Amino acid sequence: MEQELIRVAVSSFTNLIQGLLFLTGVFYLLLSLPGFFRGRRPPASSGTPRFAVLLPAYNEEKVIRFSVESLMNMDYPADRFDVFLIADHCTDSTAAIAAGLGAKVMDHSGQGRLPGKGRALKWATGRILASGDYDAFCYFDADSLAHPLFLRAMSARLAAGEEAVQGRQLSKNTGRWLGRVLASAHIISNRFFQRPKYMLGLSATLHGKGMCFSRAVAERYQWDETCLTEDLEMQMRLIRHGVRITWAEEAVVYDEEPENLRQYVRRNVRWTRGSLDTARRHLAALFGRAFTRFDLRALEGGVYSAQTFRLGFFSLAAALIWFTRDSFNLFVWLYHQVPGAEATVKLMNVFPLALYPAAALLMERAGPGILAAYFLQPALGILRFPVFVAGVFRGTKDWGRTDHASQVSISDLVG
Repeated sequence: MEQELIRVAVSSFTNLIQGLLFLTGVFYLLLSLPGFFRGRRPPASSGTPRFAVLLPAYNEEKVIRFSVESLMNMDYPADRFDVFLIADHCTDSTAAIAAGLGAKVMDHSGQGRLPGKGRALKWATGRILASGDYDAFCYFDADSLAHPLFLRAMSARLAAGEEAVQGRQLSKNTGRWLGRVLASAHIISNRFFQRPKYMLGLSATLHGKGMCFSRAVAERYQWDETCLTEDLEMQMRLIRHGVRITWAEEAVVYDEEPENLRQYVRRNVRWTRGSLDTARRHLAALFGRAFTRFDLRALEGGVYSAQTFRLGFFSLAAALIWFTRDSFNLFVWLYHQVPGAEATVKLMNVFPLALYPAAALLMERAGPGILAAYFLQPALGILRFPVFVAGVFRGTKDWGRTDHASQVSISDLVG
């Protein structure tokens, strides 16, 4: 009798996990549908708020010139923004190069200042806030480039009442196959993830570069000093406190992608570790807000944060399905009993994995190389399990810095 109860409990748990995974897939499939339609017309520019543009960097002398040049030459009144290079324990010529191009250098080193992007951002933001000279704060990475109209787009968003805004991220280096694969992922995410969430009133995801916060948000929500994914941690903290993150399709930021698999794996291990840490901190509060205040943004934020566990859930579900293979399985039963279930399951696999991405890349006029590269993504999928395992066991102090070397200027990307 006891063994039978255990078998029933395990079988029920197996069906529950399958159901949650299935519903999550359906949720994001339905969420993506507005991506086929044109997004909201961006608000007209009004006023010229004063921006502080922050650029944290650690030994980035190979690429810093291109980033600072793109920021210094944005099409916005020169007296209404300043570029701050936060030299985080730099030992090369990063600070000197940035200063020579007109950036204001802030030296985050010396006694009592530990290295780390989150610490540098918190320290620099606090000091700039104390000056009282700026209405909003924009954040970039040392390897990123800003479109000339970036600040004008963010100015319009602030005038429309938006307080936390993420720009549209694209890839700047697509010369190699890995860069093209990752570039295709950005295009698809913009079309079928960021745009629909903005259209439906949900919160966008933060990417660490191309972000803009109003002064009020920057004052109230300081950067976390310890999380390896400070952008994701900030995203979940804003959502759980009711601050909506909007998405500015017209505010474009170009990011450098890893040039080889070693860089890719190292970066993704750090992301996994940081995502797990963020989920630990915020997941319960996100779902708590979702169900106590009927907050759909918090619900989606919680579901998104929980995706960091999806590989573990899939592995557990597969093991339990094998273990309970002689027991009742709801989805197997539905597959065989419901008319058209087999065709529906096949369509639900082909539609989001092939037709959707191809449609996005064609609508965004991606080149044939980018389109072809998307279908190499399964090759990267092989690395997901070891990356997840490494992320689980890797300590939170291992930042896993990526060496940036792609010397692409904004003039190479924007005529």
